Formats: sequence, C-alpha cells, structure tokens
Amino acid sequence: MSGLQRTRLTVVALGMAGLLALTACGSDSNDAAAGTTTTATASGGFDVTAARQYCTDNKGVVQTRSAVWGTNNDPSTWVHLPGMTEMCMFQTLNDDAKSKIVVDLVSLYSNGPTLASVAYLSKVPPPPFTGANPATADCAALNGSSQFGNTVAGGGWIEQGATSSDDVVNLCVFPDGSFIDDWGITYYAGGVVRGIDLKPVFRYQPATLPPMFQATKK
Repeated sequence: MSGLQRTRLTVVALGMAGLLALTACGSDSNDAAAGTTTTATASGGFDVTAARQYCTDNKGVVQTRSAVWGTNNDPSTWVHLPGMTEMCMFQTLNDDAKSKIVVDLVSLYSNGPTLASVAYLSKVPPPPFTGANPATADCAALNGSSQFGNTVAGGGWIEQGATSSDDVVNLCVFPDGSFIDDWGITYYAGGVVRGIDLKPVFRYQPATLPPMFQATKK
C-alpha cells in the first residue's frame, strides 16, 4: 500500500478502529465546531486544499459533519459524539427528493483505490432483504459499518445546527478509514444514481478494478 493510500482525513469517532483523523479533517439515520484543526496538507503528502477544490470544481459541497447517536428519536434527545469528519456532498438539482451522496475527500481525490471507492465501483448486489435497513445490511456485507450501536435509536452524521432527521447522512465506514453514503452504494449497485455518478468523478480511474469485494458476489 502506498503512502498516499495510507493517508486518511478523519477523526476518532464511535470507537471504530480505522476511522482516522482528518487533521484539516450510520444506520437509519460535541458540538460540531469543537476541536477541529485544519491544515493545508495532511501527513503523507495528501493535499487537503486541492481535494476540497476538486470537490467544488465538480459541483460538490465540502461539509464538516459530526456524529450523533439516536437520530431516529426526537432531536432534543440526540447524543452528540465527539467525532467529526470532512466530506464532499453531491446533490441532484431540480429534484423534489433532492437525492444526494457523500464521500470522503481521499476517496474522491486520490489517484489510487480506497475501500470506499472500490466498493462503490464494484456494484456488488446487496444481500437478500431481511426486514432490516437494506443499506446498513449492504454496508455490513461489504465489511464496512454504518451502525451506531445495536439499538433501534439509530445514528448518523449532521452539520452544525441541524435539528431534523432529514439533515442526517449515513456513512458506510471501511477499515482503511474511507467512507461513502451507505444508501449511495446500495442504490448504485441496483443501477440508480443518487446525487451524482461518482464513477467519472473519482480521480481513481482503473482499467480493471482490484477484486477486493469479489468474494461477496453471488
């Protein structure tokens, strides 16, 4: 694995090993301003400033979101966790549903693969429906996690000041620290694009995908 692939933009959150800190930088869906330090270049040479610019140049929006448990409940009962992370959000315009997808800046801007980018591009069919949240189950089948604990209270990632579950995004986080919208992966595997088709937007453009998720295919 190259030094660039090891570079991660993240923050320690939810007790997930591998969710690394972005020094610049859920399931069913402290203060987001607390303690985030930004730098122009992360360790290992990843250019955070260039990654942010790449996001906006491709009509995305750079967002910093914080982790919250209990987003299936009334917002007054949400438990704000200390984890924060930066991501790029793409949203469909002129769409009543305003479908969107979010992805970490490393996966978006890196010339090499991350588990999140390869999972998205692999379009692995989701597991059979069991009544559970399909996106959460799909993420788990890909050896990622978007689960906040093991309760029906749920959890997700919100921007500072958000007070509605409509503002929550659910990230499928992988062991290398990369992440992507769990519903985005699930829909894309079924041929439906949410927000934007990331395939031509990723800087990672392989002739052949590495078989990271081949074993999960049926």
